[in-house]
Amino acid sequence: MEAWKAENPGKKPPKQKPVRKPNINHKVEEVKLGGERIYARVSHRSFGNGSMKPERQLSTVPEGQRLGLLTHPTWLVSHSDAMDNHAIRRGRWVRERLLGGGIPDVPITVDAMLPDEPGTSLRHRMRVTREEYCWTCHKKMDPLGLPFEIYNHAGLYRTTEGGESVDATGEIIESGDSSLDGEVKDAIEMIQRLSDSERVEQVFVRHAFRFWMGRNETVHDRDVLQDAHRAYRESGGSMKALLTSLLTSDAFLYRIKESD
Repeated sequence: MEAWKAENPGKKPPKQKPVRKPNINHKVEEVKLGGERIYARVSHRSFGNGSMKPERQLSTVPEGQRLGLLTHPTWLVSHSDAMDNHAIRRGRWVRERLLGGGIPDVPITVDAMLPDEPGTSLRHRMRVTREEYCWTCHKKMDPLGLPFEIYNHAGLYRTTEGGESVDATGEIIESGDSSLDGEVKDAIEMIQRLSDSERVEQVFVRHAFRFWMGRNETVHDRDVLQDAHRAYRESGGSMKALLTSLLTSDAFLYRIKESD
């Protein structure tokens, strides 16, 4: 710049473009994947300016780290924040979608924010939800979401966080099924208990009904729900059998014509 000023006296120096720092998250550790490498045939446009490589790798995980949909990275990521877990959101999903419970919306007078304390665990920051006014609702969500702390916000399995062992203990309370209620050591144990519950099956069937019918059930849909649940159980938990029962029922095929 000094040389340019010497050669161009009295002129304003040209504006220099700011040097952008690389967008790298140094806190993310690279995961070593195992499995056979496979290659996908794709167009060059799919990879922009060479930022990605046209190759895929099927990963394998040790036994005991995953169990069903709730441990799938897709579900874990969709119920996380961009850079952190969200035990409240995960716990609310389990409470409403699998246990059939209801959680009221956050009152507008409440500042529903966790403390900004970098380097501390989510469980520690969630201590504010145990205040008397908050815990009335949070006791139905937090103990169901904290067992998923064995996975990070990207759905990767972990045993430590910030150099400390991950505390993934939780509890199922007020489920409506005494065989379900009790403490759990992590998400795997909780999922095993949920998968053995007939109540959870019935709630699952109820939500499937609402989705495919486009409406909530009424007392007149009792037989349809019972038939769908029976088909689901007798098929060993087949989603295909459940949908076949729902989509061939009179509730799906017919509508009562309103009189003029």
